[in-house]
Amino acid sequence: MQLDELLLAEIWQAQWLSGVLTTTENRTVTAIYRGIWTHRRGPDFAGALLDIGGKLHQGDIELHLHASDWYTHGHQDDPAYETVVLHVVWEDDLGEPVRRRDGQRVPTLVLRDSLAGPLEHFPRQQVRPLGALGFAYCAPHLAVGAPDQLHRLFEEAGDRRLREKVARVQARLAGEPPAQTLYWMLADALGYHRNREGMRLVAEAVPLAELEARLLRLSPEDRFPTAAGLLLGTAGFLPVSDHERHLSGLRSDDWCRIERAWQATSPVALRSTWRLDGVRPANHPLRRLLSLAGLVAASAEGILGTCLTRVQSERARGHLLEWLTGGPVPLGRDRAHEIIVNVVVPFTLAYAEWTEDVALAERAAQLWAELPAGRGNALVAATLEQICGTSPLRLRSARAEQGVLHLHWWGCRQRRCYECPIAQLVTGTAASEPALPGTPEGRAGPS
Repeated sequence: MQLDELLLAEIWQAQWLSGVLTTTENRTVTAIYRGIWTHRRGPDFAGALLDIGGKLHQGDIELHLHASDWYTHGHQDDPAYETVVLHVVWEDDLGEPVRRRDGQRVPTLVLRDSLAGPLEHFPRQQVRPLGALGFAYCAPHLAVGAPDQLHRLFEEAGDRRLREKVARVQARLAGEPPAQTLYWMLADALGYHRNREGMRLVAEAVPLAELEARLLRLSPEDRFPTAAGLLLGTAGFLPVSDHERHLSGLRSDDWCRIERAWQATSPVALRSTWRLDGVRPANHPLRRLLSLAGLVAASAEGILGTCLTRVQSERARGHLLEWLTGGPVPLGRDRAHEIIVNVVVPFTLAYAEWTEDVALAERAAQLWAELPAGRGNALVAATLEQICGTSPLRLRSARAEQGVLHLHWWGCRQRRCYECPIAQLVTGTAASEPALPGTPEGRAGPS
């Protein structure tokens, strides 16, 4: 049996441990919840709940063969590891706990001293599949025998997730112009997971009103390079490197115009740390800023008017996709679909309520009800596996997909199984949530 980090993760996943777990500083450790095996860059187990020395800690767990691997892998400088609360190692070759980027010491647990038996006896075949969230599947019999009931619960949970998003948008609308809120939300979504903060900072440093005022005076062919120059320059990407030029797909003369537009302003670049390691070329913040510049430049009536006009059109989703995937550096259709789900719909519903526009609310509710499921992600797949086991269930709508995410963050992540509607359905205690105010029974509502 090969000793590697995968084996350590399998042991921790199965909790194949015995005796009293003790850190190298002689503090007892009880794994109340051992966390979610992430199988991706970042800490190995997320959202663990541990009792360390009589004090509860919620956070992540990182595993290494040697304690010194923490520094070899550069985790001491990586913000993704600032939530690690336990360092599980096979061998402690440091003699002292490691430190996170914020300076906090991370307790060390030596795994080799805590196994349930000799390492060669570890039953690897009993380890749950990749991405499993818990120790037992929740409702595999329902996935086979009553899939419609699960879909109904997923869509109800999706509506709850939408309501939470709408409430957050309404909070922003109370303090800034609606167009700025939409612009900020687009920037946030374009930052994907790793660079959302940087994108938000750029949107705040270059307010939409200022950007659109500059573009208003320009010819159509000058609007994009000017918008791109302001956004990229503020983000600190200008002058652009040869590698970044290649990422964009733009011609050399396009870049000359972009850099001239930046130099013609009073350039002040942000001191923002972009996380570029491991980022796919399509998700590079330079490309995403160029996509945002294209959206603003192409919206002659402003992004607020353009967005709302398309929501109210006959082919709302198709027209929104055309807008989001157009421009010199277009978004992919999958990413554009996610923006419609996570930005356009909640913003429009919040704006409709803010302006008391019932017709707009109805159009946004109709769009929400009609949106198909996207491609999903690893978290959706893992949560579905937790619920359905080995019986795959294909999601039918964006509402259902968002509902699965809601169940994960609200239920699985917080171990609120006793409140979960899936558990209530299994035990026969489920109760349907009332229809949303102002909407027909069974339809997604504008709230």
